[in-house]
Amino acid sequence: MVPYANRIARGRFNFGGRAVHLKRNSEADRHPLHGQGWRSPWEVFASTASSASLIFEGGADEWPWHYLAEQHLQLSHNALTTRLSIENLAQSPMPVMLGLHPYFCDPDQAQLQAETPRVWLTDNASLPTEEVATPLDWSLDRARSITAVPLDHCFTHWNGTAVIRWPDRKVHIRATNCRYLHVYAPAGRDFFCVEPLSAATGALNRNRGEATVVQPGDRFEMQVSFAVGGA
Repeated sequence: MVPYANRIARGRFNFGGRAVHLKRNSEADRHPLHGQGWRSPWEVFASTASSASLIFEGGADEWPWHYLAEQHLQLSHNALTTRLSIENLAQSPMPVMLGLHPYFCDPDQAQLQAETPRVWLTDNASLPTEEVATPLDWSLDRARSITAVPLDHCFTHWNGTAVIRWPDRKVHIRATNCRYLHVYAPAGRDFFCVEPLSAATGALNRNRGEATVVQPGDRFEMQVSFAVGGA
């Protein structure tokens, strides 16, 4: 997810005295979401048997800032490490939200554990309304079934680590420059998502300095590793 993550309410926000208006980018949602990179082709500019580097150049359009995004994917014998970065090619500071949106299968058998002390409540359009202490029945401090409560919420003050367990395997997630974890666990579906983010849902709309501000010529990056092990 680049250069922003999750929904931007009505596609509008203000930054640096500039009013930005983004068009919807999904027929299923009237609010633009997940940025420009998720539905755009990326160029592979380097690869080996166990790694790949991809680039995407965007912006200088409805997103006013020109930027270069890069993904570097590295496989080891039991892990995938993803580094996602963005470089500001514009002449003015740019707000940035980065995120990954991995899907996992077998939600009925999965348990999730992560330290998530606070969470954003949402309205009927899945837009954030209020940050509160995580309700007890949403708490992930101890591993619990991913299907216990339907979720489409952003947890805050995350420490960057999480564990997903199935009866026969587990995945350790470790993230840097990510203090937020969005959990999407819809009822009755055969997947769920555990999404490390660099800023909380709605950060650009709140205008409270939550998004990372990247100066012209500078770069910001996040890194997430997914290590697979036995149960």
